Amino acid sequence: MQHIQKKHTLLALAIGSVLSASTFAQEAESTSTDASIDEAKNEGRIYEQIEVTALRKAQTLSSAPVAITAVSGDKLASEGVVNANDLPNVLPNVQVGVAGFSIRGVASADFTEKGDPSTAYNLDGIYIGRFTEQSLTMFDLQRVEVLRGPQGTLYGRNATAGVINVISQRPKDYFEASVSGEVANYNTKRTQAMVNLPLSGDTSVRVAGTVNKRDGFTETQDGNGALDDQNDYSIRASLNSQLGNDTTLFVSFDYAETDENGPASIASERALNQNGDHSLRYQNPGIDTYDQFQASGMTVELNSEFTFAQLTYLFGYRESEWRQRVAKNDIPTQPPAYSNGDFTTYQDHDQRSHELRLSSLLDSEIQWVAGLYYFDEYAFTAPSLDFVNYGFSLDYDLGVNAETKAAFAQATYPFSDEFRATTGIRYSDDKKSRVGTQIFSLNDGSLAFPSNFEGYYPGGGISGGETTWKLGVEYDVSSVSMLYANITSGYKAGGFNDGSPADESPVPFYYEPETIVSYELGLKGDAFDRDLYYSLTGFYYDYENLQLGLVKETGGQVTQNIPKANVSGIELEGAYRGIQDATIDYSFSYLNAEYDDFYPLQSDTSINFKGTPLDRSPEFAGRVSITKDFYLENGGRISANAAFKYSESYVVTDGNTATQIEQDSFTRTDMTLGYYSPGDIWYVQAFVKNLNDERQLGMFELGAFSLTDPRMLGIRAGYYFE
Repeated sequence: MQHIQKKHTLLALAIGSVLSASTFAQEAESTSTDASIDEAKNEGRIYEQIEVTALRKAQTLSSAPVAITAVSGDKLASEGVVNANDLPNVLPNVQVGVAGFSIRGVASADFTEKGDPSTAYNLDGIYIGRFTEQSLTMFDLQRVEVLRGPQGTLYGRNATAGVINVISQRPKDYFEASVSGEVANYNTKRTQAMVNLPLSGDTSVRVAGTVNKRDGFTETQDGNGALDDQNDYSIRASLNSQLGNDTTLFVSFDYAETDENGPASIASERALNQNGDHSLRYQNPGIDTYDQFQASGMTVELNSEFTFAQLTYLFGYRESEWRQRVAKNDIPTQPPAYSNGDFTTYQDHDQRSHELRLSSLLDSEIQWVAGLYYFDEYAFTAPSLDFVNYGFSLDYDLGVNAETKAAFAQATYPFSDEFRATTGIRYSDDKKSRVGTQIFSLNDGSLAFPSNFEGYYPGGGISGGETTWKLGVEYDVSSVSMLYANITSGYKAGGFNDGSPADESPVPFYYEPETIVSYELGLKGDAFDRDLYYSLTGFYYDYENLQLGLVKETGGQVTQNIPKANVSGIELEGAYRGIQDATIDYSFSYLNAEYDDFYPLQSDTSINFKGTPLDRSPEFAGRVSITKDFYLENGGRISANAAFKYSESYVVTDGNTATQIEQDSFTRTDMTLGYYSPGDIWYVQAFVKNLNDERQLGMFELGAFSLTDPRMLGIRAGYYFE
């Protein structure tokens, strides 16, 4: 009853906020005139919205009837976003978890090769299944789009939390080039370069790359290389060609390589006490750790326009190799505490996907899209875990294969100029298998025995197919504001635990798909002579069969379905340009994400997490970014930016001990000050990231945390050629 009351209270608050904002938008519009809008345009004050394609068509943020955030590539670079792990610094309700991104408290806990992220991560439309590849360097981007909430029709593979679309710059039909560099503390050195060349005919090519080096944040006791360092480079070459009047071809190749000492694993108690402490950490004496990663990929997109529709074919291929050695000697060494040790990872991965879409033309009265999707991936992994203080080792030799087939369709019908309705459906069929062995060995050599790993999904009577759907309506409250409501379902495929179906265990070998039905109400648009862009969203999730990581009584990590969780919230974001030569970007969120009945320990059913928060779901969070330009007589400008982020406390669950570890509330301040020459031909910018020097809890594994970056101070500069 309490959860139902909360649900109704939240929806009432959201509806009240939306209707109040709608009245405000109408009043604001009624006071505006075409003359005042033209005057604002001439002064350069109207907020220039980013065009997005998240709903498979080009539209502005204010006309997309979903909860979506978009950040331009220039802004990401200016605010020091180097890779996807930096995105939570600039995006609302987004966190980085151990197995991918968490959005609105929905996340995945299975970081193994058989697990899948809850947030679909796409690079130029290609779904990337492994989190290690998602966290690669970001450079030469057009924009990043984040769709919050389940996306069960246009995006079908495990998009229960949402979608992150990373879109690179496409080749253009004119010459341009740029080079930029950055130096900062911790001996940081970064370089980026790009050249765009038009070739004969209607073909252009673009080549971009980046090199990043940085000393580690975490010194080691025995003098080995400092951990949490960075040493990587990436390159991307793309081609865009006009094949006749109505057909275009886009082809992209990318390669990235990392060779680092690796992340620091800091025992949870020390991590909690040392957010501002830069004392030494420990690793296994005399053993060099490493984190080596190579990834490459190819994307092909073919678009052909007919008299009645546009046909799109999208192909993606990616492969990677990951070799890692990490040490856990910072963890207490006596049983039954967490095990320390020497852990190595050996993993090869490749994936391929095909998507064929037929969609309506932009000027069609009925907007529709239909398509087919196929995804296949294979991973071979052979990790070795030497639990030093327990005196035994675990060695694995495993092959994993996953396959997804899907068909989808969505259409928007206009009942009038102001009112439209959308319906969508998708059927997905998922299969996954893992076959191999685990060898348990005592380190003194006195005992060693293998056990079989054999799992298949669908299996155990669990269906591998699922139908997801969407129903939505949108209404133009005025010429500059829109009210929308969506009911959307999403699912994440089921799977299996370690071992084989013949193993005896009170935990089911198979676990079922998790499902979400999202109820969302929103208002977005412009106000104050279009100086202000705003987006207000209220949402509630029926979240069932959550897939959470637990620990068996006999030891070992398992995934088990939790019957239900309650997730609801309100989000407000946008931008204001009512102050001449200034922009204020803002985002605020309230999130209430709680478990229903959930018993995390088999051995103690008195422990119930009912009413406790889901991981990484702060109740309140917000960010305000203020940019002010000062124009000079020579045509140049000085640009200053200050961004302030606040997050209330949140928890991370330790499945071994059924405890929720709390990250305290925190603030983060980022600032830049730069000079830009006339025409923005060159610039010099000073910056400070994380001025507060507060390091938050990062990824959690085996009783240890990584920590986010400390304060960074530096200078970056760039030059643009045309």
